[in-house]
Amino acid sequence: MVEFLKAAEVGEEMRWADISKKSVNKLALELSASIYRADGKSTFKEEFVTAGGVDLKEIEFKTFASKKIPNLYFAGEVLNIDAVTGGFNFQAAWTGGWIVGNAMAEAFK
Repeated sequence: MVEFLKAAEVGEEMRWADISKKSVNKLALELSASIYRADGKSTFKEEFVTAGGVDLKEIEFKTFASKKIPNLYFAGEVLNIDAVTGGFNFQAAWTGGWIVGNAMAEAFK
């Protein structure tokens, strides 16, 4: 991870709020242009998901927007969604991210 930070001219101890826009753009380019190798997965005993999170009653399911705070969206493990290990949580996160991305793009046109 340190290589990404060096390439983007970001110090290891820097706070996100102190990183310049230029460095954030460099970091995004570094992360998106890199190749990552997956070594496989562990046994089911070592896999886990988080529990708890934003109550599903507090979001609008068509956009995953907060019912309480305008222009606030939720997706992934921040939501109170638990399922059996085996891809269900990944699918919920990917689908939620897609819904949120589209909703935000539409809302902020």
